[in-house]
Amino acid sequence: MNPTQLGIVFGYLLRWREISGNPPSRNLRDGEREAASILANCNSSDLNDLEEFLNAQGFSLIDRDGVEFGIPPRAGTPNTIWVLTRKRGEEPALYIDTRWYIESMRDGRGGDREAKKHETIFWTARLWLTLQWFFYEKIDRLPSEISRYSEAFISKRLFIEELSSGIEKMGNAGKPEGEAGVVWDYFWKENGKITTWAVRFLNVMEQSGMIEATGSKDEWRQTIVAAIEMADNLSHEVSYLLPPKESLASYETSALLLGETVADQKERP
Repeated sequence: MNPTQLGIVFGYLLRWREISGNPPSRNLRDGEREAASILANCNSSDLNDLEEFLNAQGFSLIDRDGVEFGIPPRAGTPNTIWVLTRKRGEEPALYIDTRWYIESMRDGRGGDREAKKHETIFWTARLWLTLQWFFYEKIDRLPSEISRYSEAFISKRLFIEELSSGIEKMGNAGKPEGEAGVVWDYFWKENGKITTWAVRFLNVMEQSGMIEATGSKDEWRQTIVAAIEMADNLSHEVSYLLPPKESLASYETSALLLGETVADQKERP
């Protein structure tokens, strides 16, 4: 891989995070065929050099065979899917806008321009766990079952209904002890903002490539990028990213905020 080819591949990955020579549910994007061809023709030394280049900037590259997702090989076409992801334990490069998500979640369109950082973090944890509940627990799917991403649907109406129902059940169950009690207090007081935060979150998830529109109004499905990344996260035992088995999720939300397991939360005094 020469410097020009490296620039083509890296530029494409920064823009889309995914390169596929034979994408399963969309057409090829401009420049994608060339980027896929470059990667497919790399030897192990080239790929190691690319990984070192990405690691130095806080990234890593995951590759998966399209056959895993039921994509039949085509002659002369790479059947691999490459996904750019964060390298664990490394700070992102300085040119990465690490505040993009925070600013987008409180961009003012929902009337919450002055939302405090802790509010955004609390809602993100709750919204994320609920989204993953739809993608995994609801359809009895394991994170390792990447190929079932096409079954993982979410609609605005059902998302808001599940959030509302979960927070109501959480409140009626009574306040738990420890950090989970702080989460309980916040959501029980702020449950009138559910729709505002839900709509904003879904918009940001679509912008960031975690969900994609199905063509039906206010309906999305998980992207293959999100499915691959979740499987990779769980293979490294990031268990607090899993959706809760129950909709109360007080302990799960608190665990996600603190980067702990639910067992850790329940053992706290």
